[in-house]
Amino acid sequence: MPQGHIRQRGKRSWEIKFDLGNDPITGERITRYVNFKGSKREAQAELTRLLNSKNEGSYVDPTKMTVGEYLDHWLAVYADRQLAAKTAARHHQIVKNNIKPRLGNISVRKLTKVHIEAFEADLQRDGYLKGEKKGSGLSAQTVLHIHRTLSQALQHAVDSEVLIKNPAEKVEPPRLPGREIKILTKPEIATLLKAAQQSNSTQIYVPVLLAVTTGLRRGEVFGLRRSDLDLAKGRLTVNQSLEYVKRGGERVPVFKPPKTKTSRRTITLPALTVEALKRHLAEQAVGRLKLGLGKGELVFTRADGEPISLDYITKAFNLLVERAGVTRITFHGLRHTHISHQLMDGIHVKLVSERAGHSNVSVTLTVYATFIPSLADQAADQIDGWLRDEISKSSGGNPVAIRTLFDEGEGLSD
Repeated sequence: MPQGHIRQRGKRSWEIKFDLGNDPITGERITRYVNFKGSKREAQAELTRLLNSKNEGSYVDPTKMTVGEYLDHWLAVYADRQLAAKTAARHHQIVKNNIKPRLGNISVRKLTKVHIEAFEADLQRDGYLKGEKKGSGLSAQTVLHIHRTLSQALQHAVDSEVLIKNPAEKVEPPRLPGREIKILTKPEIATLLKAAQQSNSTQIYVPVLLAVTTGLRRGEVFGLRRSDLDLAKGRLTVNQSLEYVKRGGERVPVFKPPKTKTSRRTITLPALTVEALKRHLAEQAVGRLKLGLGKGELVFTRADGEPISLDYITKAFNLLVERAGVTRITFHGLRHTHISHQLMDGIHVKLVSERAGHSNVSVTLTVYATFIPSLADQAADQIDGWLRDEISKSSGGNPVAIRTLFDEGEGLSD
C-alpha cells in the first residue's frame, strides 16, 4: 500500500511526499512530491486524499494533467479552501464557461504564451457569456478577469513545481478603456435623500444616508452590526461585509471579514447620520418587539430579522434614483460620491484614502484623480505667493511683478 508523509517548509507551507508503488517495467519505486499551502491538518487531509485517489485508481499525476484537469485540481485544493466563497464561485464560473472549452484539452506542461495570447484574442473577438449574443466579443474587463484566473492557477502550478514558469506572466492582458465615474452633485444628494425620506421607509433612507456620508461599500453597509457602532462617540467600525453566494442552487447570505487590513477601519460619523441611526435602531427595536423577536445584531434587516437581499436593495435604489430624477448611479456610486466630494472639499488625500479603506493612497489618486484638479491650482498659487513675497523682500518690501525682472526675451530659453 502506498505510504507518505508531510514535511514543513515554511509557516504555512508543506511538502507532501507519497509513493505510487513500483514501476511495472523497471520495478523502481515511484515517489511524488507536492508543495501545499495551508495548515498542518489541511496538509494531512490532502495527503490522505492523494493516497485514497491512488488506491481507487483515480489519481492523476499533476505533471501529466491537461489544463482542464489542473484547473479542477486548483479550484478544489486552493480556491475553495483559501478564497472568499463569492470569489471562488467566480473562478469556478470562469473556468467552466471560458477557459476549459478552449484550453482544457492542452497538456498543462505544453501550454505556452502563444496559446494564451490567441485564446484571449479570440475571447475579445467572438467570445460570449450567457445572456449575450453568441459571436459577440467579450469586454476587455471580462477578458482581464479570465486572464487573472488562469494566471493564478498557473502560478499555483509553479508553486507546486508542476511547471517551471508561468506562461501567463509574459502575456500582456487587455488594456482597459478609461472609466468615467458618475457621482451626484451636492444638490442632487439632498434631492435623493429627500426622495428617500418621502418613501416612508428607513429601510432605504438610512442606508443611503450612511453610504453617502461614510463611503461604505454596499456589503459593508448591510453587514454592519450594532456592536460595530459607537453612537455616543459618533463612529463605526467596519468588521465584516455581507455577500450572497450560491449553495445547493440557492443564494444564501454569508458574512466575510474585510478583504484587506485597511478595509477594517473606524469611521467618524456626521451628526445627521448619528441621529438617523439612533431613530432607526429605536424603530427597529419596537418592530422586533411586536414580532416577538430578540434585540438582533444586524443594523439593517428584513422585517423578520433576516439579512436584507442585496438584489432587492439594488432594485429599490434604482427606483429611488429614477423617482428623484438625479444622475443615474448605482448604490456603489454613493461611495464614489462621498470620496469625490471629500477630495473636492480639500480633505487631505491620505485621510480620504483611510476613510475609504483603500490599500494605499495611490489607489485613491489613480481612481479619483479627476476630482482633485484644485490641488494643482493650489500648488501653482502657493509657488506664486511665496516667490512674490521673497522678491518683494529683496526689493525693499515693494511689490514686484515677476515679469519685470527680465527684459523681454532676456534670460529665457526653450
